[in-house]
Amino acid sequence: MKIVQLEQPLRYDGLQLATAFFERHAPGEADAMLLFAGEADVPVEHLVDQEDAEAGAFIYSPLMAHALVEHRGLGLPEAVWRQRVLVRLAADWIASRSGVPVAVCGNDLYARDGKLSVSVATRSPRGCLLHFGVNVDTEGAPVRATGLRDLRLNVREYLAALGRLYAEELSGAAHAAAKVRPVP
Repeated sequence: MKIVQLEQPLRYDGLQLATAFFERHAPGEADAMLLFAGEADVPVEHLVDQEDAEAGAFIYSPLMAHALVEHRGLGLPEAVWRQRVLVRLAADWIASRSGVPVAVCGNDLYARDGKLSVSVATRSPRGCLLHFGVNVDTEGAPVRATGLRDLRLNVREYLAALGRLYAEELSGAAHAAAKVRPVP
């Protein structure tokens, strides 16, 4: 997996969840993970989650830590499982570093009675894409929210750790699958 941590802040409005965005920032034939910080302002018309869109929901955070993942040739059910692994890796890292319990509910994280994250998995022309965003600042969020700053965590350190942990988990799973023989 190719991991690219973008240096400049980048506003996320939902349109970055696209193969063209990966071609621009992580060209090549491999699966990729793009990590960056920036505002999140996703209007209802850019939401991929149809239930949220029909409910008129939107996503906003003045600063969020974003992970975008492209898995080529992967079906959506398996992508959702990988999304949930990514979410749990983040929850474990955040809880261990902050000392604050982090609850996992499906593909969402909660801490200190506030929503910590947003996440979605969807199909793309080459496979599947994931977006996982964790609040850094929460002023103006449409729901009660908690952020990494509330937990006294460094954004760049979090993003680097998340990329490393996810790549290690995928590598370990591939090794586990390769080391066994089939049985009759």
